[in-house]
Amino acid sequence: MPQQEILYVGYRDEDLDDGISYAMYLSNMLGERLRVILLSRGGFGRKLSDLMSAVTFAEANEHETAKRILSHETDSNEAAAIQNYVMQKCEGEGIEATVHIGLEATVTVIMNFLRQKKVDLVLLSPEVTESRSMLKKLVKSSPRPVITMARGTRTFIPS
Repeated sequence: MPQQEILYVGYRDEDLDDGISYAMYLSNMLGERLRVILLSRGGFGRKLSDLMSAVTFAEANEHETAKRILSHETDSNEAAAIQNYVMQKCEGEGIEATVHIGLEATVTVIMNFLRQKKVDLVLLSPEVTESRSMLKKLVKSSPRPVITMARGTRTFIPS
């Protein structure tokens, strides 16, 4: 019988440590492989963010960096670095993992993985959970349980 998988879904530009750590913990406890999908944010929000970053670098006389951001030349290097980071983290814990980066942020992409692979459950990062439209569609159409992660509250204690 093929080994079951946990499908962790997050965005490639979010802080990965908390979500990946919890996904690794579940994978280890359940004795399952981990499949990680790190989606690319599309649309206007991403374009605006890239534009604002490029403007900041241009104002600091870092014109080459601004050009690279606007040309998306750094995307493949960044994706490879993120993939290596996640793979090393999983290997360090003895977890068999596969990492997919840069897929468009749509429910269809996730559903395709659910149809093709032996996914036991879906774990959504806090940022994907906050994306209400994607969350509602996944919960409604997923043939597997969908587990959501909430962002932890930070307590400020004045010194």
